[in-house]
Amino acid sequence: MAWQGVEIEIEVPCAEGQTHPVRLRFTGWGAFEVAYNPCEELLGPVFARMAACTHYLHEQFPEAFRNDTDLKRRLVEAFGAAGAPAVPALIQALVDDWGAVRRAAAEALVKIGTPAVPALIQALGDDESWVRAAAARALGKLGDPQAVPPLIQALGDSDSAVRWAAAEALGKLGDPQAVPPLSVWAHAGEDAARNALQTLGHPMLDLPQAVAQVAAQGAWGVLIRALTCTQVREVVVGLGAPAVPALIQALGDSDSAVRAAAAEALGKLGDPQAVPALIQALGDSDSAVRAAAAEALGKLGDPQAVPALIQALGDSDRAVRAAAAEALGKLGDPQAVPPLIQALGDSDSAVRAAAAEALGDLGDPQAVPPLIKALGNSDWVVRWAAAEALVKIGTPAVPALIQALRDRSENVRAAAAEALGKLGDPQAIPALIEALGDYWYDVRRAARQAIQQIQTKQSQTKRP
Repeated sequence: MAWQGVEIEIEVPCAEGQTHPVRLRFTGWGAFEVAYNPCEELLGPVFARMAACTHYLHEQFPEAFRNDTDLKRRLVEAFGAAGAPAVPALIQALVDDWGAVRRAAAEALVKIGTPAVPALIQALGDDESWVRAAAARALGKLGDPQAVPPLIQALGDSDSAVRWAAAEALGKLGDPQAVPPLSVWAHAGEDAARNALQTLGHPMLDLPQAVAQVAAQGAWGVLIRALTCTQVREVVVGLGAPAVPALIQALGDSDSAVRAAAAEALGKLGDPQAVPALIQALGDSDSAVRAAAAEALGKLGDPQAVPALIQALGDSDRAVRAAAAEALGKLGDPQAVPPLIQALGDSDSAVRAAAAEALGDLGDPQAVPPLIKALGNSDWVVRWAAAEALVKIGTPAVPALIQALRDRSENVRAAAAEALGKLGDPQAIPALIEALGDYWYDVRRAARQAIQQIQTKQSQTKRP
């Protein structure tokens, strides 16, 4: 027979300012029907619908119920007395607006005992974090061992209050299988996990051992949630290929810090199956995630990422643009050269420097003129990156660098001399000797050092 609910008597307003009792049958939290209304006996069912008490029950009582803590506590007591059939209603009460009511509901569930355990375990997946936390606390008090695996999974909850409650509950339950996940969180700095281990009377495991055992338990949610801890992330990366599916899934986590950490880890793992998900992560709403994804794609080296990374050069965030430029340099695809040349004019100096460095990695001679121009950039980091890029391009850059020794900017002339010295091409010596007469000291010094570098290289080459 289906559960019929519990009955509660309340006073309701009626005609001429009078009140009278009505019995309501509650089948859920806030869900009720009228069990007895004396106006129905007096007026009959048809006329009773027009009575003030009926209008109150249907129009005003639902709002009044929200703020009536005394009534709610009476209802919780009634549900608690009803036992197992009332468990779903008490679970609903865990989301009540009033803390006293929520606490009373949790206590009632604990008193009901074992019959409440399945519903409480199910409540660990509720949309409301307060319900999840209250369910975890109640399960800890009930002490049923079947709650251990779902509570371990709850250590991977996105809400820290839920994780705290789950850790406390696991400490009370005393099951040793909770030691590895609690150890992971203890290494990540969670006091609740440390306290739970003390309650268990078990020392904290070494992090690699703890991570390996959590992975073996299949509790990847715990490891993913703890990815934001650098030490945990490094050990998870050390797991290798088995960690890849969970990390790919973590790119869709609700926490942007977790998504960014997952992208970084996937870049270090170097598994090509992560490429499509990382390309998708370049469109993430959080700039830190987009930057981490771009960096990871550069490490993975898959050419299918090139178009998306070129598009990322136009990202609104400078860190993303810089990461995309750096990644394109590592991928080595010539189609990236024109957009990287354009990025030399970016509004941010870090992006300009990254673009220059990437162009040097690509080694395309068509980048030489714009890199020569970048030698005169107002930011020294950009000038240095452009000079280094020209050195990487090598011999094709020598004529343009010699010509740059006559540039009207002293920064360009000095940087050109330094680059020629590193290249060590003897054809630059006449122009460098001429630069010794430059009116700018930094240019003269750079030219003198460049000549010495070239002569040293020549003498070393001539040695038998």
